[in-house]
Amino acid sequence: MIRWGHPDLWWALLVPVVAAGLWAWGAAARRRKLARVGNAALAAQLTSAVSKPRRLLKQLVTGLALLLAAIALVRPQHGQRPMPLKQTGIDIAVAFDISKSMLARDVQPSRLEAARTQLRQLLQTLQGDRIALVPFAGVAFTQSPLTADESAVRLYLDSLDPANMPIGGTNLAMAIEEGTKLLTSREDKAEHRGRSRVLLLITDGEDVASDAGEAARAAAKKAADAGVRLFAVGVGTRLGEPIPLFDEQGNHQGYQKDSEGKPIYSKLNVALLEELARLADPEKPDAQRVFQYDGTEPVSPRLAAELGGLQKTAMESMLRNAYGEKFQYALLPALLLLLLDLAIGERRARTTAAAAREPAADGRRRRPREEKADAA
Repeated sequence: MIRWGHPDLWWALLVPVVAAGLWAWGAAARRRKLARVGNAALAAQLTSAVSKPRRLLKQLVTGLALLLAAIALVRPQHGQRPMPLKQTGIDIAVAFDISKSMLARDVQPSRLEAARTQLRQLLQTLQGDRIALVPFAGVAFTQSPLTADESAVRLYLDSLDPANMPIGGTNLAMAIEEGTKLLTSREDKAEHRGRSRVLLLITDGEDVASDAGEAARAAAKKAADAGVRLFAVGVGTRLGEPIPLFDEQGNHQGYQKDSEGKPIYSKLNVALLEELARLADPEKPDAQRVFQYDGTEPVSPRLAAELGGLQKTAMESMLRNAYGEKFQYALLPALLLLLLDLAIGERRARTTAAAAREPAADGRRRRPREEKADAA
C-alpha cells in the first residue's frame, strides 16, 4: 500500500484546481473584452496571431506539472525494509522531587509545574540518550527504567502527583541510592560499558532527614565510587514560600503549620546540592553541576550543553522500518513538463505566404519588395 510522508501537505493538491479556475476566469474575461469591441471581424483579426489550441495545450501541460509536483510534495512511499539504527549517548536517571514542598509557589505556577516544564524542554534537546525517571518524596522508586523512548518518560512525568506518594518528606539519600542502583545494574553495566552515567536531581534541595543530610552525602560518595556523576536543578528561591495545602478537588485550603501554628516556609537549599555535586565528582570540584531555577531564565539549555559535553558511546542497535521513497517518479515528469511548457508558444506558426497576405497599416496588401525594405 502507498503511504504518504507528509500527509499534512495535502492542500498542495488544490493548486492545480486553483490554477484551472484562474485560467477559466481569464478566458471569460478575454471574451468579455472582445465582445465590447462590437465588430466580430475586427476582433477575430486582433486575435488571429494567438492559437487557442496551443494555449489550451500549454495550460494542460502546466496543470499536469503542478499536479505531479504536488504529489511529489506529499511524498508517496511504497514498500519497507528493516534498517539497523545505531544511537550514541549517555544514561541519565532523573530523580524528580514530588514532595509537598514542591507545591510552593515562589516559582509560578508552582515549583512542581516549573520543574516539569524544564524537564520537558530538556527531553526535547537530548538526542540518543537513555532516560530513567525516579520520583521521590519520603521514599524513592523507579517509575520508568532506562529507555530511549522519550514519549514514555513524558507520559510518566505528567502523571506524577505528590498526593500519590505513600510517605511525605524529602529523602535525598534514597533518591540518590535508587538512581545509582538503576545506572549501575550488573546486566546494564556489562552491555554498555564506558558510557557516561548521570544522576540528575530536580528538587528544592530540602532534606528533612534527622541527620541533617549526612545520609545524602554518603550516598553521593557511593555514586562517585560507582562512576555516576551528579547534576542538580534547584527549583525555588532563597526567600522561600509557605507550603500550600489542597483538598481532593485541588482547592487551596491554607498552609502547612508547625506545632506552634506558624506557617512552614520551604526555602531552596542550594548549598546542600552543590556539596552533593562536589562529592559525586571530586576530580572537578569547580565544574558547574548545580543550576538554580527561580522562574526567570530557563536552565534546560545550559544543562543540555553540559550533558552534551560528556562522553558518549554506542548505546544500542535496533531495527526501524525504512519506507521506499517514490516522490521522484512524480517530480521528474513534473520538471520535464515544465520544460515542455517553456517550449510551447501561444502564437500561430506564420508562413511566408500568410505574411504576404497580411494587410499593411494603410490597408494595402504588402508586397515582397516592401517587406524586404522593412526588414532592412
